[in-house]
Amino acid sequence: MDERSDLRRVWVCAGLAATLGFFAGCQTVHDVTVDAISNQAKPMGSSYRLVVHDPTGGVDKELASTAVSNIKDALAARGLYEAPAGVAPDVVIDYQYGVGPGEIKIVRAPPAIMNSGGIGIQDVDYGDKPIIVFEKFISLSAREPVPGAADGRGGATKRGDEVWNLRVSIEDEKKDLAGYLPVLASVSVDYMGANSVEEKHVVVKAGDAVENLHRREAQSRPGK
Repeated sequence: MDERSDLRRVWVCAGLAATLGFFAGCQTVHDVTVDAISNQAKPMGSSYRLVVHDPTGGVDKELASTAVSNIKDALAARGLYEAPAGVAPDVVIDYQYGVGPGEIKIVRAPPAIMNSGGIGIQDVDYGDKPIIVFEKFISLSAREPVPGAADGRGGATKRGDEVWNLRVSIEDEKKDLAGYLPVLASVSVDYMGANSVEEKHVVVKAGDAVENLHRREAQSRPGK
C-alpha cells in the first residue's frame, strides 16, 4: 500500500467511522443518539409487561425474536423482570423498533492533507460528501398499568400515565437492523428511567457494547 492509499485510509477511519459506523478496514464504532425522559414523581418499578410493536406485522419472525431477546436482556441488566402471567406489573412497556426512511446528510471532510503522489508532495482535499443515511432505532415507553385494560396481547384500549420514555438510535448508510439491536439495547440500559435533559451522543465500539450487555444480563440473574 503506497502513502496515498495509507493517508486516505486514515482519513476515512478517523473522520467517518465514529459517525457512520462501517467502513472497510476500520473497527466498528457507532455514534449512538440517546433521548430519555422520566417522571421523577413516579417510581420506576421493578416488574414489567412488554407490548411489542412489530414493524413487519409478523412477517420477519427472526428479526422480532432478536429484537425481543435483546431488549429483555437490557431490561434484566437494568434490574427489571417480566411479571408472571396473571400478576399485575409495575409498568407496561410499549416497545418499538425499526428503520427510518433514508435521509441525505453531508459528511464534513477534514482540512486538506498533504499526500505523496508520483511527482512529490501535493494537497489533497476530498471535500464534503453527501450520503444517504438510515436511522436504526428502539423506543421504550413505560406506563402505569390500568386496571381492567388488556395487557397488550389482545391490544390495550387504555393507557396509564407515562413513567419513563427512552429512544436510542444510530444513523449510517446501512438499512439492516438486526446487527444494530444488541448495540442499541446495550446503550439503553443506563438510560432507562433517566432524564438525559437533551439528546446525548455516546460513542461505543460495537463489540464492547454487545459484550457489556451479555455480561450485565448474566450478572443480574438470581444467584449471581
